[in-house]
Amino acid sequence: MYNEAKYQLIMGRFKTYYPASEITTDLYTAGKQWMTANNVEYIGVYHKYLTGEVYTRAQWQPGISVILMPYIDNTISNKNMPYLKLKPEIQLSRTSPTAHNVVATVNDYRRGLLQRFFIKKRNDNAIIEINKQQFDSWKSDEIDKKLYIAIEIAWYITGPIHDITSGITVLGVSTLNLRQIKLAAKTIPEIATYLTDPLQFYTDTEYTVPKDINN
Repeated sequence: MYNEAKYQLIMGRFKTYYPASEITTDLYTAGKQWMTANNVEYIGVYHKYLTGEVYTRAQWQPGISVILMPYIDNTISNKNMPYLKLKPEIQLSRTSPTAHNVVATVNDYRRGLLQRFFIKKRNDNAIIEINKQQFDSWKSDEIDKKLYIAIEIAWYITGPIHDITSGITVLGVSTLNLRQIKLAAKTIPEIATYLTDPLQFYTDTEYTVPKDINN
């Protein structure tokens, strides 16, 4: 049975306030979907946010809710491991990831968020950015999870650059993205050397929906 006391990482959320429209509560996983930062598979209720954050408990409980990340099966059979070491040239019948050139769209800027996806070989430090289709292929094991590890990051691209403190603290884009990098580094430690600019894709331009001239 799940026991939150055995997990080491309890973190505060990225923002101090989330409107109900940004929260999905009372979700449940039977396993093989989420794990804690110390690589323990999670089974139980959870909730998630538009920012990409996922936490234990049906709703946020300060000091109790534990951050979750996509589940990764780290088990490789002892029988196959020596064979893979002896035959590294063998190609499995699976897809290989290719680099994706990310372009933020107007809709991304209206949302203020850009979903980004990164992947690397477990035995290599080189990181490449991929698209959602490839990330989904990795999740379904079409891209071999035993060979690759991947993450998804909610990347902030609009809003104040720096934190604003006026009654309620509003975290700036720089702080939010640095937190995302720190969180992602728990799965891919090398990500901090890849994402060196927390203001990448940032703009202070306001994007509005044009009025329908037919009405």
